[in-house]
Amino acid sequence: MLQKIKSFLSKGNRAQWCVFFLFAFILFVKCILFHWDAFHSILISSAWRDPLSFYKYYMAKLLMPLFIASFVFITKRYWWTIVVSLLMDIWCIANLIYFKTYDAFLSVNDILLVGNMDGAWSSITAYFDGNMIFMLLLTIIWGIFVFMFKKNSRNRMCTTFFVMLPILFVFAYLNNYFVYNLKFRSDASKEEASQIEVEQDEWISFVDTSGRIKTYMNYIPFYEIYKQATDDGALPQPNFMDYYIKSQSIISDLIAINIYYLCNTNSPGDIIQLSNTEKESILPYIYPSTTQLLPTKNLIVIIVESLEDWPLHHAIENKEIAPYLTKLKQKEHILYCDKIKCQTLGGNSADGQMIINTGLLPTQNGVACMLYGNNVYPNFAHFYKHSILVNPWPKIWNQDTMSIRYSYTQKIEPLASQWEDAQVLETSYKQLQNSKYPVCLMAITVSTHAPFNRVRNNKIQTKAPSVLNRYMQCLNYTDSCIEVFMKNILSDSVLSKSTIVITGDHTIFKPAMLRKISNYAEDQNLSIASGDNYCPLIIYSPQIAGNIHVTDTCYQMDIFPTILYLIGCEDYYWKGFGVNLMDSIARHNRPISEQEAYELSDKLIRSNYFATIDE
Repeated sequence: MLQKIKSFLSKGNRAQWCVFFLFAFILFVKCILFHWDAFHSILISSAWRDPLSFYKYYMAKLLMPLFIASFVFITKRYWWTIVVSLLMDIWCIANLIYFKTYDAFLSVNDILLVGNMDGAWSSITAYFDGNMIFMLLLTIIWGIFVFMFKKNSRNRMCTTFFVMLPILFVFAYLNNYFVYNLKFRSDASKEEASQIEVEQDEWISFVDTSGRIKTYMNYIPFYEIYKQATDDGALPQPNFMDYYIKSQSIISDLIAINIYYLCNTNSPGDIIQLSNTEKESILPYIYPSTTQLLPTKNLIVIIVESLEDWPLHHAIENKEIAPYLTKLKQKEHILYCDKIKCQTLGGNSADGQMIINTGLLPTQNGVACMLYGNNVYPNFAHFYKHSILVNPWPKIWNQDTMSIRYSYTQKIEPLASQWEDAQVLETSYKQLQNSKYPVCLMAITVSTHAPFNRVRNNKIQTKAPSVLNRYMQCLNYTDSCIEVFMKNILSDSVLSKSTIVITGDHTIFKPAMLRKISNYAEDQNLSIASGDNYCPLIIYSPQIAGNIHVTDTCYQMDIFPTILYLIGCEDYYWKGFGVNLMDSIARHNRPISEQEAYELSDKLIRSNYFATIDE
């Protein structure tokens, strides 16, 4: 059979046409697989419900594969198609892993941060699935198919190539301009036209915060809209690239982000100058004070990697996942908030540390600790003459520089490899015993880091999907380490008077992952079944009377002002954009929205604003 196929393809120019169509089809299938894995939808039913949408969706995914495959007609060798197919696999898989980790897709700036993965490469294995393996399998099958041809049996067909280019351009133009343009829909009523516009806004539109820009990604290339928005001072929505990939394709996105990067004049990392209007918008959040702030109580902050709140609610399959934290949140002198909204963006752990330490939110483009690592940042550690950072993973997220920017005077870290949580918290306790008081200590745990295989813990065995089961096993281990640490602290006559903050740096199960575990979550009545997940915040302090349980939806930016209040430094010139969670009136009367806080924080960081503040 193979010989007959080979004989058929070797006649005339059949080989070129066959390779062209099959190679385009392979790339097209990869685009569809990517879309399915990311969004769990490929609009099959729209073929009979809404043929226009069906055409638009599939044509957008087909145009770029046809363009790439057309180069078959001007090349003598087909080996490059295998390379292109493999590169597409790498691009698709990298984006899927990034999407499942950060709920966003790769930009050029994210790609440039790949060196920061040193020591964390194993974390990507948690997100591999069958679709990714199938993409690679398609490339292998294609490679076998390509080598069926004789090396010298192909002819150049430049004419065909140059005829195909304008044809593909016409299809692209029709797809991106006419299909949804209402002025070409004479049959559409005003009501229908209005509804279509609303649906377009929800699906593929971008409107800046002042309402100045409103355009459709289908009509203007991605990089032009993005450039127009940033040049006008508007910030893109977090899901901006999601919309583009949904309406176009993952291959188009690769080209668009590179063109934008080359065309953008405001490169991330550059210090910008604020206008007078922008400076005036920031002034209400700066409180000049001559008060000398000298806390008298110790401050201990434990940032638990990937800590989510749902394991603290109830037993799962009759097993307590985090038994100590579950009991701790119910004790005296405790403030417990079960709905702390994660506000990290592209930096995840680094963003979480920055929010907690400074009260600032992440930059909208890029990772602040990498691009603005030399900035001046407000923080609570500099109130203390003795401040310690216990960091088990020193080579990631520019920790050497940022620990200084957060004013930690002493950094404790492993000399080789990494510490597990037992070593982190044991080291932290020893440091506290040997320190002069008052002292500020921040301990960062790592054992619950994806792919959740750092700890072998057989105490937790459930019927949950493997990634969720491994997470619960690791969290159970971390919980036991925190229990030992807290019992040592609370049994010490001096350290027991400390303010102790336990929270997560970010949530771990993003929407793409939540969809895969939703059935189990519903069966177990877990709060993540709704698609929402939060970090918990547990604060122990002798000055907290009784047990305060806050059920309102709060934010990571609230942690900083709450800490300032509990250590007696609420007169600090910078209180952040959040509110003191001990103040119920403030919780319900926030002076600024979350989106406004993101925008102002972005300007503060990118302008290095705090370098100009004289305390």
